[in-house]
Amino acid sequence: MRKTILAALVATVGLTAAAPAFADTGRPFGEGSSDSREFAAYSILVRLQQSGVDATNVEEWGPLVRAYVRQDDGSTTMLFFEPDTLQQVTL
Repeated sequence: MRKTILAALVATVGLTAAAPAFADTGRPFGEGSSDSREFAAYSILVRLQQSGVDATNVEEWGPLVRAYVRQDDGSTTMLFFEPDTLQQVTL
């Protein structure tokens, strides 16, 4: 049980540490294979969730990350973020 929790913690820390490296290409999810781009998207999703954003999905939107975010009333809205800092962008 402890090994499973520790492995999950290590994986999460690894995801959050690696995410900014994917954004250096000018595309939020990088230029690599579909697997590496999925990994980048997942790591961004996890970082948003860890920062308190109830994101359910993310995708590239030009140089930004578009996140689908669940609201308190159960509806979903789209919010946009800088890929490196995850600062919300107002369009």
